[in-house]
Amino acid sequence: MSASKSKPTHIYSSISVAIVMFLLGTFVLLLLHSHNLTNIIKEKMNIVAELEKNANSNEVIALMKKQSEIRNESIKYISKSEAITTMSNNLKMDFDDDSNPFSDVITFNIKSADYDPEALKKIKLALENNNNVQSVYYEDLTIQNIKSNLNKVAYAIFSIGLIFVFLAIIIIRNTINLSMYADRWEIKTMELIGAKWGFIKMPYIKTGVLVGFRAFIIAAISIMGLLILVNIYFPNIWEVVNFFYILISLGVIFVLAIVIPAITTNSAADKYLKNNMDSLYE
Repeated sequence: MSASKSKPTHIYSSISVAIVMFLLGTFVLLLLHSHNLTNIIKEKMNIVAELEKNANSNEVIALMKKQSEIRNESIKYISKSEAITTMSNNLKMDFDDDSNPFSDVITFNIKSADYDPEALKKIKLALENNNNVQSVYYEDLTIQNIKSNLNKVAYAIFSIGLIFVFLAIIIIRNTINLSMYADRWEIKTMELIGAKWGFIKMPYIKTGVLVGFRAFIIAAISIMGLLILVNIYFPNIWEVVNFFYILISLGVIFVLAIVIPAITTNSAADKYLKNNMDSLYE
């Protein structure tokens, strides 16, 4: 095979397949982490129980700890004086206790596995039935929106990835066709002396696999670079990132980076080898 003639096209193929693997790897990462991220957000969503005036907060906390869905370590009592102090510090303004609009509250979080509308309604009803609790507030819409947006982004990347898969297959096929055309006389000579198609195709398949391996290395470095970049701007991202999911994503793109070029190369080589002798002069 004329390596010098086909080297530029192999470089283009490697870059094209690398883009495909990067997009598919990013899709897999988002897809795997969407559930993980949603669970973390669920456990960080504060639910607020507003207390009545002169309420017994210890009694309410004891009631909360009896609810199996509530994360006990997340229960936090915030007095109205603490709330007004926080607001004063944030707004750089002074407020006196007589004009304090706040009530004493207790915030808490729900276990991610139990965070669903029915469980929230159950907890709300149980707490509001207590004379010390005025109201319970929570927002479920935020989580649904985050999950929906994550899925939209993931599937948008997947759609773009599929387009690039199609383009990569075309580029790889053209690369193999050009390589085999450049070697057409050697190939037909090997056929005439009895060489099997498998023997003739093997160097091209190895080249295709090498293209895929190079693409995997480029894609893997790009994905890790993306994660590092995201971590620089969003330092808390590692609370969400699961290293096992990263390994799964890299494993998926490694397999695809080898399989796609190998199958495409084999198919293109088969099609070329079926040409008759007359095509050598075209």
